[in-house]
Amino acid sequence: MCKLDAAHKAFIAQHADENTHRLLLSASRFPDIDMEFVVRQLEGWRKAKEKFPSLCSIEDFIYPVKLSMEQCSSELTATYKAKLISGLSVVDLTGGLGIDAIFMSRESKEHCYVERNEELTQIAVHNFKATNAVIKAVCDDGLEFLRKSDRKFDCLYLDPARRDENKNKVVRLSACEPDVPANLKFWWQYADKILVKASPMLDISQAIKELGCVECVHVVAVRNECKELLFECCPNASAYTVISINLESGNETPFIFTPQEESDAVSDYASRLFTYLYEPNVAIMKAGAFRLTGQRFGLKKLHPDSHLYTSDILHLDFPGKRFQILSTGALNKQTVKSLLPGRKANIVVRNFPSKPEELKKKLGLIDGGDDYLFATTLHDGQKTGIFCRRI
Repeated sequence: MCKLDAAHKAFIAQHADENTHRLLLSASRFPDIDMEFVVRQLEGWRKAKEKFPSLCSIEDFIYPVKLSMEQCSSELTATYKAKLISGLSVVDLTGGLGIDAIFMSRESKEHCYVERNEELTQIAVHNFKATNAVIKAVCDDGLEFLRKSDRKFDCLYLDPARRDENKNKVVRLSACEPDVPANLKFWWQYADKILVKASPMLDISQAIKELGCVECVHVVAVRNECKELLFECCPNASAYTVISINLESGNETPFIFTPQEESDAVSDYASRLFTYLYEPNVAIMKAGAFRLTGQRFGLKKLHPDSHLYTSDILHLDFPGKRFQILSTGALNKQTVKSLLPGRKANIVVRNFPSKPEELKKKLGLIDGGDDYLFATTLHDGQKTGIFCRRI
């Protein structure tokens, strides 16, 4: 690991806005500068401004290779996880860059970071010091670390690697490294709680079956993009709760339910469209609260498979996007010309045979503007376009 000395700090500050490819090509002009390291810092800093902005102003912070930056948690999701382990002694067995450790350690009673990659461990230790994080860091394999340990923690945190031996992406927990379901019996010797971070692409029901000890599932989105699934596990769990949340600033209200509540919920279908249209956020969609969402807010659902809702009363606390319906009509050029004279709209497809790109081409529309066009199917099977404006 190259040291972030005064010369490199000055060079990075001077070239903060430059094209990194051009900098690499100019490496021979600066023999005393490790240009690959500089480029890595600049690219990492630019990525960090989006993922963990509160750490970007720390001059001594070191960024790792691109893949590690892509795989690490964001500040919003790491802060969310910190609330789940508040007051507990925690061992992070798959430490990585250590972003989760930095934010989680602010809430945990005691935090231990374990990472088998030596360079990542060195970077993490450096960054823990730069951020004043109180964390014990160990370079070791997580399983081996526990085998050599003579103590028990309150919580084990795991973010298993989601790539196989050929570097291909995997999703199922049993295909990740380490294999979480296969090692549960061993891990329960060292903690009474296990928190597992998983891919947002993972099938929740399948994961519940694989783990068999889940008491809570967190579906976490950031700015309406599903980022991760969190499984809180305990040895004697027999039922679980689902918490879906879409993080914007960290103060959002979660949508909480049980699978039984969703199963028992009854959808009230709309015979017509009312004043407002509602689209649930992606966390609720991933969590599968399709009937319960409408029932809790007193909304009428458009179709069993559309997952859109309507009402005459505006619910500002609805966990998703809200629209005022301006008109409805057939999806042809004549209708679009009369309702969208500017030929600009944001197209959303829900339970409709055409894709957005196909509709744009067919209707002669371009993306953007304040208007939205929902292409969907109503309860009676009618295919229609809903022209609306976001509230």
